[in-house]
Amino acid sequence: MEEGKKKRGIQSINVGFSILKALMQSQYPLPLKEISEQIGLSPSKIHSYLVSFQEEEIVQQNPDTGFYSLGTSCLKLGLAYLDQSDLAELCKPHMRQLANDLGHTIFLGVWGNRGPTIIYRLDGTYSETLFDLRIGSVLPILTSAVGKNFAAHLPHSSMMPMIIEEIKSNKGELDLENNLNKVKEMLETVKQDGISQGRAEILSDLTAISVPIFDFSNTMIAGLTIMGKIGGLDDRINGSAAKMLKQAGLEISQKRGYQLPE
Repeated sequence: MEEGKKKRGIQSINVGFSILKALMQSQYPLPLKEISEQIGLSPSKIHSYLVSFQEEEIVQQNPDTGFYSLGTSCLKLGLAYLDQSDLAELCKPHMRQLANDLGHTIFLGVWGNRGPTIIYRLDGTYSETLFDLRIGSVLPILTSAVGKNFAAHLPHSSMMPMIIEEIKSNKGELDLENNLNKVKEMLETVKQDGISQGRAEILSDLTAISVPIFDFSNTMIAGLTIMGKIGGLDDRINGSAAKMLKQAGLEISQKRGYQLPE
């Protein structure tokens, strides 16, 4: 008897979550009939779940249309999850897998008060000791793979002054406008490709590719980077390493609430 109750309880949770998932994936409030058709259960059974969800403010009903959408408790649950989930801990399993599969160094970088900053690193079989690139290292914006991603995805209003300053520092003020236009074109390409490359820029014999990690608001919160020897790491933006890196970045982003644009 107890086991039977347990099985029915688990099934009820699964049904309830399937209703919430239907509402979550919809861009607009849903009528009872459409929810019923998606779940494959009768409207009367779906309605009993919705009544309970409304009592807990997990679901809300529009008084004019009668349509259903997610309620304020779902927002609170999501925010609580984000508060409790540590970004580095979310990334570590993916980074370990990449380091094991590819054998190269994997970095996790965030935007710090001085620019792109390494907060976690894992070495692979082929990794070499990189004293210049350790936890806490701040990387340049325009000559590091992760820096290019931040520059491409963070608001231009905040990034442009730092980009201009870096151009001046590297190339001087001569022909600043032309250099700035080239940078803008490069950043647009990075944004379209969803991946950036930094070859022989930080260190002459090393190359890197980096992908962005987004949160629920589609804001870039971190960058995941693979670095290895030129000729040893496949740094093509459509190569096998890039595909694995992109998949890891997407999975981490989705755990932070990101949804792929339709």
